Amino acid sequence: MRTYADQIDSDGASMEEIVHAALVAAQPQPHLRWLDIGCGRGDLLRRLRDDWEPSSLTGIDPIDWLADDLRADVTFQARAAEDADGLPAADRVLLIEVIEHLEAPWKALRAAARLVAPGGRIVVSTPNLATLRNRLELGLRGNLTSFRPDYKPHISPALPHVTTRILEEEGFALDPPAFAGSDVISLSGGRVWPERVRTYYPILTSVSIVLSAWRPE
Repeated sequence: MRTYADQIDSDGASMEEIVHAALVAAQPQPHLRWLDIGCGRGDLLRRLRDDWEPSSLTGIDPIDWLADDLRADVTFQARAAEDADGLPAADRVLLIEVIEHLEAPWKALRAAARLVAPGGRIVVSTPNLATLRNRLELGLRGNLTSFRPDYKPHISPALPHVTTRILEEEGFALDPPAFAGSDVISLSGGRVWPERVRTYYPILTSVSIVLSAWRPE
């Protein structure tokens, strides 16, 4: 089972930018029903509560580490993402940096997709496997940087075409992918890609891919 330290470590320094990109993709509005799968301490739910006047906030996570200040506003259940079946329908369903942690990511994605109400949206972010750093390490060492054998929190690389195919099979229309978080330049001593390079080559230089889709009414 993941610990809270594992979760924080796996988020990385780019988490704030990833969350921002995910919220842009979710197209928030007041009075929506939100479900955050793998909600952790509830930082994203807190932002929704404070900024968007939600109709309801629901979070699930296998570990109950929800922050105390959210307990009056969030309906929380300690359950795995793969067991999301049976939760109430939501207008927005989020899986932010979650599916890479799961033993059955596609089961979890299908369960999440089926909870999206007509006209609603789903947003999935996960490590971007197409970065230059991943490609270099895979070619030289046979490993993906985000899924090295000694890095236990990440166990399921999620190929974007598989994610989008499943969402299409579940009746969703897809948005163009977005990218977030600046990756480290290989062999640079820890320097990250500058913004001007990321603007032209986001798929090669961004640590996370953000996939979103909507269910037609």
